[in-house]
Amino acid sequence: MFKTARLKLTAWYLLIIMFISLSFSGLIFQIVSREINRFARAPRFRVEENFLFNEDLVVEARHRVLLSLLEINGLILLIAGSLGYFLAGKTLKPIEAVLEEQKRFIGDASHELRTPLTALKSMLEVSLRDKKITLPEAKSIISDSLEETDKLTSLSNSLLELARLDGDTKKLVREKLLVKDLVADSFKQITLRAQAKNISITSRTNSTQVFGNREKLVETLIILLDNALKYSPSGSQINISAQTIKNTALIKVSDHGAGISSSDLPHIFERFYRADIARSKNNKDGFGLGLSIAQKIIEEHKGKIEVKSKLGQGSEFKVTLPLFS
Repeated sequence: MFKTARLKLTAWYLLIIMFISLSFSGLIFQIVSREINRFARAPRFRVEENFLFNEDLVVEARHRVLLSLLEINGLILLIAGSLGYFLAGKTLKPIEAVLEEQKRFIGDASHELRTPLTALKSMLEVSLRDKKITLPEAKSIISDSLEETDKLTSLSNSLLELARLDGDTKKLVREKLLVKDLVADSFKQITLRAQAKNISITSRTNSTQVFGNREKLVETLIILLDNALKYSPSGSQINISAQTIKNTALIKVSDHGAGISSSDLPHIFERFYRADIARSKNNKDGFGLGLSIAQKIIEEHKGKIEVKSKLGQGSEFKVTLPLFS
């Protein structure tokens, strides 16, 4: 598809360039021919010093000018064709990359949606065929079905969130925010999960101020804290800190969990990417979208998110945001 589009775009480039080139060539030929004719008709050149003017010279001059213009246009056609094909490729490359990303995203989303739907359908079909099903068994099946439904709801919410972030984010309400308030808000939503795993969370913040959307920045911290909880062993500790460095606010979320391998690190912010197969098996509630959402939110706030990690030693996520001014 893109090869055909590239050729068509090159053809349009050539059409426009050659139209301009031929138009100017025609104009130049008309001007030169007029000057030659004026020269030929001038009486002083015919009689002065017994000069004999040959009409054939006028015709030959016109032919030479026309031939030179045709040669120049042929050269322009060759150069413009090569450059047009190159520029068409450069123009279409980002579009092709976006469409490929969209195609992969749709494929991954379809796969992730299919998994809980298949499990849900299988459970319900088996229970319908079982004529001796008991009430406790029926309740267990309903409970499992609700769990799969929750997964679908979580996935659809994440997909909608990414779609909104890919769209127009200028409508986000932004205000002056204290980082310690953002941390406190995220703590409220993560505390129960931390207590359930017997994991303590410590914080060290100051009066650092940033300019952004409260809901989205709190969501980012929740994603990072939830990610740390998910891969930290029971009884461990998670640390979150905020400090001011030059003209930026630096927020760190560190854990002492499973860590991330060096081969996985370059990909963890990719959509639907889940590092380490073994960890994925032990944590089936994730879809690999959280960190993608977090990165998108931070980028929309003109910030940056980075990670340092060692397998078996834990991870440290760094979020850098511009200070409020």
